[in-house]
Amino acid sequence: MPPFYPKVYLMFVKPLSILPLLLFALVAVGCGEKGEERNVEKKSQEKPAVYRLVDRNETIHVTLKDEGLQFDTKEPVVLLNFFATWCPPCKAEIPHLVNLQNRFADKMKVVAVLVEEHVAPRVVERFRSEYAINYFLSSAPDNMKLAAVTADMLHQPKNFPIPLMVLFVDGRYFRHYVGMVPEEMLESDIEDAIEEAKK
Repeated sequence: MPPFYPKVYLMFVKPLSILPLLLFALVAVGCGEKGEERNVEKKSQEKPAVYRLVDRNETIHVTLKDEGLQFDTKEPVVLLNFFATWCPPCKAEIPHLVNLQNRFADKMKVVAVLVEEHVAPRVVERFRSEYAINYFLSSAPDNMKLAAVTADMLHQPKNFPIPLMVLFVDGRYFRHYVGMVPEEMLESDIEDAIEEAKK
């Protein structure tokens, strides 16, 4: 045999021995894609998460959607406000939220979500009276679940800083604010959100 024969043999044998591995990899990837499609179908068939917010005799259902949170309110714009009764900046922004709720009464709804656990209803009512709150204030069991979902949506830590406010237009995320925000800035953004809702 000529001396080059082993080299030629190896040139053909090595690629041929790799061929079954390539075919197996293609089949495995194909199966993975079908499996992913099945998972997507399964997820789309699952019911979306719904959170129940309660304020006295009014209930708002909030549905988690891909583009944001859908509120079953008549107002197209919702300003979601996460707060606590012990938080000084949360207390300081209440008069501004009261003004904004008065100014945009039929077009925007402030939905305040208490993120304190085990607060007695009488404490919440006393807080509402003391600060003359004229907007929706929920102290429902689903508050903390909604807070966690919203934090995740905004890429915030679970123990996010408060106050945290999120502006939604027809259930779609519009803007969010961490910490206290000047009333003029909120007013301008709410006006933009109302214009967006008209489109």
